Amino acid sequence: MELRDLRRGPLAALVLGAAVLAAGSMAGPSAALEASPLAAAYASPAAAARLGAAVDPRYDRTYKCDLLERLPDAPELVIFGGSRAQRFEPSVAERLTGLPAFNFAVQNSRPEDVYAMSRLLFWRAPSVKLRCVWALQATTLSDSPLHPGLLAEPRLSQFLPGYLVAAQQKVSVPTEGREMGDYDEYSARGQLLRNGYDQRLDRGWSFESILEGYLSRMVPKAAAPTAYAQTRAKTYFERTLQLYNLHDVEPVLVIMPYHPTALAAFREAGWDAKEEAFKAYLASLRGRYRFHLLDYTGLSSFHGDADAFYDGAHVTAANARRILTQAAKDAPEGFR
Repeated sequence: MELRDLRRGPLAALVLGAAVLAAGSMAGPSAALEASPLAAAYASPAAAARLGAAVDPRYDRTYKCDLLERLPDAPELVIFGGSRAQRFEPSVAERLTGLPAFNFAVQNSRPEDVYAMSRLLFWRAPSVKLRCVWALQATTLSDSPLHPGLLAEPRLSQFLPGYLVAAQQKVSVPTEGREMGDYDEYSARGQLLRNGYDQRLDRGWSFESILEGYLSRMVPKAAAPTAYAQTRAKTYFERTLQLYNLHDVEPVLVIMPYHPTALAAFREAGWDAKEEAFKAYLASLRGRYRFHLLDYTGLSSFHGDADAFYDGAHVTAANARRILTQAAKDAPEGFR
């Protein structure tokens, strides 16, 4: 199996890039991305030769790119999403599907992250049929400032238009709280093994107190109007679906669950409107893109356990296993 060295120029990826751009132009102006900045990025691959150790502060996107480079073979299944998907175990995914897997979930993930990661994976192993599980939530589609870790990692940012990266670098986004934590531990295939949540439990924090703190922070946000537009995020979301479809892959999209107490509090505060708009948008994509949509918002949908949460939204490995197990049953075609 061919694995391309990230320190060589990805000029061959121009063929795929041209196909994606051409398909995007057929899908309409809203789905098309300008070709010239992307081609310019391909033409100067030297920027991608930097190893993650040179990045300061430490970002999970760089760390996971480093883990990816160390794999003996290219993954055939990738798990995307934000911090809520970081406990998905590649070993469990492989046992369920037979596909070597990698967890590429990162903090505050947005469609731009997933698009760049997908382009990187396809470029590194062009002969591999790469399936994907993408963990989603209503706030996934947000034109909020791009994560500084995405902008700082040229192995990923090379797949975004130069004008977008330059514009986002001018946006003031504090790095505090966006770096990897001192206690973060990952497996060789990207699963988060341990972080600050585990530290709190070790120190005797009760789940009730953690949940109370979570709700005090998040319920006001659930009730507040959306702060950002969704134009750019939707464009990259659809570009990513299109990219997988071009490779004859139907992504498995998973709407992630909340703890029942948190879900009830969110809905009482008016979360329903955001939730319904998000699901209506996904439904509107049927016919244009091929994908499997699994709504696991409620625990009964995947036989989840209310005791297998770190807070109101972040599942433990136990619930992550249940989600993967149910996904393999509900969307077997997505893993073929």
